[in-house]
Amino acid sequence: MREVILAKSAGFCFGVRRAVQLAEEIADQGKPYVMLGPVIHNDNVIEDLASRGVGCVHSIEEVPPGHGVIIRSHGEPKEVYDRLAEMGCPIADATCVKVSQIHQIVKDASDRGRQVIIIGSPEHPEVKAIAGWCEGAEIFRNVEELSVFLDTAKENPQKPVTLVSQTTSTDKIWTPCREKVKKECTNAKIFDTICSATRKRQEEAAELSKKSDCMIVIGGKHSSNTVKLKTVCSENCKTFLVERACELKSIDFSQCTDIGVTAGASTPSAIIKEVLFKMSEIVN
Repeated sequence: MREVILAKSAGFCFGVRRAVQLAEEIADQGKPYVMLGPVIHNDNVIEDLASRGVGCVHSIEEVPPGHGVIIRSHGEPKEVYDRLAEMGCPIADATCVKVSQIHQIVKDASDRGRQVIIIGSPEHPEVKAIAGWCEGAEIFRNVEELSVFLDTAKENPQKPVTLVSQTTSTDKIWTPCREKVKKECTNAKIFDTICSATRKRQEEAAELSKKSDCMIVIGGKHSSNTVKLKTVCSENCKTFLVERACELKSIDFSQCTDIGVTAGASTPSAIIKEVLFKMSEIVN
């Protein structure tokens, strides 16, 4: 008999839940607001909010006159807040509190003349926002890129360094970077800023994938934490990333007895239930 097991930590984290609730309250009240970039990385949530009158723009210039702005959960650089204030534009700040803490860490470091190093994806909005709260941040995807920076100039390891991570990174990426800086930099302050909920979800998914013939990861294909979940699970078994239940029909489960399921931090419970219902139909 085939079995489908759902990870206990699947679905919305605190920061995402708070961001979505804030946006939904604004929609329910009929306030003229737009999201400055998708409030979370889930197309279904963004489409639902748009249908309720809260649309999405991708630059300050696109904000309609008389509208307020919802700052997405990933945060924004300080200059965005400054420009919105100059415009007299109301702000509903949905930035995850853990991300806001990193903003304060790098701002304080920069104000003290320290070199900020961010481990993360340079193109990700969270990382861009973090870099926007300090001066001259260096951003590296992995320890290989970090090593090039430290080896490029002999003075680099001598700089007062403050090291932080994108909240949705993995220990596989973060740990070598942390150890590299700890070993080679003479004046380093290291802040382990991977979100505890992210780490717990990844650890649970890894354990479940070791016991499964295949894994289903539910979430947006543009969501960093969801993509990282797929990477973690793929190390142990065949893994598929789906956004909706309809995508399951293209997957061959005939050779799978134990099937694990997890979901990214920005995946609504309704979609998780939809996928589980479809899975039960398939395996039975």
